[in-house]
This record gives sequence, structure tokens and C-alpha cells, in this order.
Amino acid sequence: MYLKKAKVKNGRIYLSIAEGYYDPIKKQTRTVNVQKLGYLDTLEKDYPDPIAHFQTVVEKMNAEKQAQQKTISVVVDNSVRVDCNIRKNMGYAALSVIYHELEIDRFLANRQRSINAEYSMNQIMRLLVFSRLLAPGSKRKAFEEREWFFERGDFTLDDVYRALSRFSGIREALQVWIHEHIMASYGRDTSIT
Repeated sequence: MYLKKAKVKNGRIYLSIAEGYYDPIKKQTRTVNVQKLGYLDTLEKDYPDPIAHFQTVVEKMNAEKQAQQKTISVVVDNSVRVDCNIRKNMGYAALSVIYHELEIDRFLANRQRSINAEYSMNQIMRLLVFSRLLAPGSKRKAFEEREWFFERGDFTLDDVYRALSRFSGIREALQVWIHEHIMASYGRDTSIT
């Protein structure tokens, strides 16, 4: 941060505290005003030397900011063993992006409004799709290994089986939805089919 002194059209000097940063989009340095102080001639009524006073304020602000950004050292003792039986799969992150780009979650949320279900059809669909792609198995196995994913679902195994009949009822509409979103997002060519 620094004390910015800008000369305005009427010849007066306007003081403000500014900070420079690098804008990666425009690939150049930019300035943002952190605090507006006022005109120099007006500030001279309250402070004998406003520039020196606010320069000290800026130095204090920089010192506080630097203290907050201090690096922390962590020491790891290799003799201590940690029992780590927690396994999580991050491989579904890419699948989750595609799932949301196709807006399957939105489709299921719209369909769920018209039914009376205590479970989330979207959570169950995500579990079944990701499990089928990453570790194929039965519906029961997918439910039993749901802790493998970071997202928790608030549903039971019975809810999974109940949702299957709901999915069967909306299967064709979901296929059309996915087809339209694939054409829009990924440019599927259907001219020869």
C-alpha cells in the first residue's frame, strides 16, 4: 500500500491510500483505492503535516498486513505413526463437472418438485453414476461405499431402491435432456443418425 496523491482538475491534491496488484486477465498492474482521505488543503486543518501523518498510517497498515501473511513452519515427526484408514476418491471431480455442465442436477430438482419423496433424487443419481463409472458394482455396494466420496447423502438403501422406479419413469425425458445439453455444450453432430 502507498499514499496516493492525485491532482484533480481544480488544482487541488486529493489523498487516498491505494494498493497495487497484478491483474492476470489484463496482464498488467492495477491500482485500487483502499481508503479515501480527502483534499490536502482540507486535511491541513486537522493535521499539521497530513502527508507525513498518513504516510505513517500506511506504514502501519503495511506492517499489519505483512504480519498476517507470515509463513508458518510445520515440523513433522516421522517416528509418530498415524492410523489413517480414511479413503476418499477425488477422481469423481471431473465427472462432477460434466454432470453439472449437463445440468442433470437441475433436471432432477425440477422433477422432484412434483413428487413426494423424503430423499434427494439428485444425490442418489450422483452416487449411482459416479460409482458405476469409478468402481462398478451393485446398488447395494454403491450405497455401502458412499463414504468413498466427499459428498454425504442423507438417504437409506431403501431410498436408493425406491428412486430406481422414479428414474425409470423419467428415463426418456432425461435422455432427451442430456442429448440436448451435449449438443449445446459439446457440439454433437446428429446429421447422419
